Amino acid sequence: MTTMPQADVLLVIDVQNGLSQAAGYTALVDRINERLDIYHDEERPVIFMQHTDDEMTYGSDAWRLDTRLHRQADDTVFLKYHTDSFYETGLADRLHHILAESVEVCGLQTEYCVDTAFRVGHDRGFDMITTAGMSTTFDTPELSAAMIRKHHEGIWNGSFATVYPAAE
Repeated sequence: MTTMPQADVLLVIDVQNGLSQAAGYTALVDRINERLDIYHDEERPVIFMQHTDDEMTYGSDAWRLDTRLHRQADDTVFLKYHTDSFYETGLADRLHHILAESVEVCGLQTEYCVDTAFRVGHDRGFDMITTAGMSTTFDTPELSAAMIRKHHEGIWNGSFATVYPAAE
C-alpha cells in the first residue's frame, strides 16, 4: 500500500451540495474525510474553497459545503466566483502567510476548478500534489467522469503536480 505524504496544506475544492450528483461523489467525500482527519491530527492547515455562481447562489442549500465533511472550526473557507481558486480569493496570500510550499488538492470538478488549481498553483511556485481518485466530475455524452479524471491526472502528473497512486 502506498502511503501518501502530506503537503503543507490541504485544499478542498467545491465539495458542495450543488455538485453532489457528480460520479462517485459520496465515495469521494469519504476519501476526503480520511485526508481531513490526517491533516487535523497532524495540525496541518486545511482550506476549503466554496464556489458561488448563478446555480449555487450564496446562502442557498446548493451553495453549502457538504455537512458530512470533517470540518473543524479553525479550517479556513474562501469564497470563489471563478474556476480559479487563486483568482481574487486571497488564497495565495494565505498560503504565503502560513509559509506553505506544497499543496494537496482534492474535490470537484476535475476538469474545471481542480485542474485550474493545479495549473495556477504550479505557476505560482507551489508544489502541488494529489492522489489518484481524489477528484470527480460529471459524465458527459463523450466521456465518463472516470475517463475525464484519469486523463487529467495523466496531464497533471509530472507537469503541474505529483499524482500518487491510490491506496490498494
